[in-house]
Order: sequence, then C-alpha cells, then structure tokens
Amino acid sequence: MPDIFDTSPLWSDATTFPLFPPLAANIEVDVAVVGGGITGLTAAYFLARAGKRVAVLERGRCAGGDTGHTTAHLTMVTDGRLRELVKSFGRDHAQASWDAGLSAIAAVDEMIREHAIDARFAWVDGYLHLPVESGGEDGPESLEADAALARELGFDAEFVEDVPFVKRPGVRFADQARFHPRAYLAGVARAIVAAGGRIHEFSEATGFHDNPRRVEANGHVVACDDVVLATHNPIAGLGGLVQTTLFQTKLALYSSYVVAGQVPRDAVPDALYWDTANPYQYVRLDPWRDHAVVILGGKDHKTGQQDDTAGCVRQLEERL
Repeated sequence: MPDIFDTSPLWSDATTFPLFPPLAANIEVDVAVVGGGITGLTAAYFLARAGKRVAVLERGRCAGGDTGHTTAHLTMVTDGRLRELVKSFGRDHAQASWDAGLSAIAAVDEMIREHAIDARFAWVDGYLHLPVESGGEDGPESLEADAALARELGFDAEFVEDVPFVKRPGVRFADQARFHPRAYLAGVARAIVAAGGRIHEFSEATGFHDNPRRVEANGHVVACDDVVLATHNPIAGLGGLVQTTLFQTKLALYSSYVVAGQVPRDAVPDALYWDTANPYQYVRLDPWRDHAVVILGGKDHKTGQQDDTAGCVRQLEERL
C-alpha cells in the first residue's frame, strides 16, 4: 500500500484516459461547458446527443479533480435522511429527489451499455446502518422508521437486524450501484467527440463576458449562446477571477479522508455501506479478478478546522 500521505487515487493507474488538445483558436459553439468532471462531461454528452454544438473547457485533465478522487458510490440515498427531506420540503419533493438519483444511476447504466464501456459497473445493495463502534443518537427504531417511510414513497427499502459485514441493524436499499469513474468517463468523453462535441484540456476559463456571450481560455475566445458551469467550486461573475476569488471566501469547504486495502476476493460482500455517525463513515468494494479492494472513507470536517490529518487517516486504516 502507498504511504498514508500519498494522495494518488485508486483509479489513476487502472485506466487510460484519452488526451485532448488545448484550445488553440477562437471557436463558436452553442454551449460552452466549463469543467471536465462527471457533471461537465455528462452535460456535454446529453447536449451533443441533442444536436448542440458543445465545447468542454478543462483547466487540467478531464476526470482529474474531485471526480478523479471520488469513492464512486452511486446511490439515490442523500446525506440528509429521508424524513429530514420530507420535513423540510414535503413528501413530493423528497420523493422527487430520490427518484432523480435512481434515474441518474439508470442513465449511467444505459450509457455504459450503449457505448460498451468497460467501467466495472454493477447494481448492488446499499446499507445505512448503526455505527460499528458504540455511540450515536440513532437506534434501530429510527432505522425502522426510515425503511417504512422509504417504502411509503415507493422505494425498495427493508429494515434488517444484521447488516452483512458490519453486523449491525440497518436499512437495505436495493438497486444502488458502483463503478470505475475514470474508465466510465473515458468512454463518455469518446462518445462526446463521436457525437460532434469538442473537448479541450489544459484550457482554463479565465474570463466570462456577455453581449456577446463568450468564455476566454488560453488567450482565445469561445463564443456561445449558453454556458454550463460544472467546476468543483462555483465560478462567479462575468468579468474574470476577482469576483470568483472573493466568492470562495464564503464557501464552507469540507475535507474527507479515504484509504484502501487489498483483501481476498470474497472477504467482504459486494455492497455499499455507510453509517449513521456524525461524521459518518462509508465502505465499498472494488472487485478484481483474484482479489478485492476495500475502500473506506469518512471523518469529514470543514477544511482548516481539524489539524490531525494523519490521525484521521490512521483511524480509518485501523478499521481495514
């Protein structure tokens, strides 16, 4: 295993991502998409499929930022518990939120099938469970209520006394999924280009203007009717990066930690697991031919408000 301070993601060495040229001339498109992660490439894919002229601008390599470091859980289940969504937004809106998640997973599956993308996609169960360690405010009755509410809203949810692997009470949510994010997006990127779209890496958007609408990158201009901002941190303002920089000071950014360890192929059931602790911890499996990799994450906190990074990682490693 790598040193604990090695931040290279698990996915980086497991697939080859196509290289796309920097923007080297002025161009005109219908839509400029800023950001080459899963949000930007997905938006560009559907726009290109709809017949729009699309250009993606990525400041580095596609799928190299937040998307490239994801643990790649595909789940409809939001961080906010379902009953919290119902309380805040009503039953219809809470249901719509989870329905959107299921539709997104189905769209990923459909793209993988249509374009024959080898992304190790699989439909698996997802488990929300009580923490393995003692503590937390929730009990089994809270999870039973979660399962009942989910079923009332039409979702396949079941309270279980003994969640596989963690051996704690929890809720099983059927039809969640996992995949290899870089392999998936490499296929999506190829599909965008095949549909007539353009992708430009090493092309940081440095200015946004109206009348006429355009985006500046590499000293060139992308004239467009619409702009899709799909960056990890929001970009604000039309004039350039000064307003954006000021806006960043108002964001509550969070840090999270992830470690991975190799285990025998059948040591852990292939599913998604996350607990009710605050901050919560989560586990998923990445099966290989002759072994599996357990991916464990958590210890989320506001960036800059916890200085024991090594301690957080060590606690996660002890659980492997």
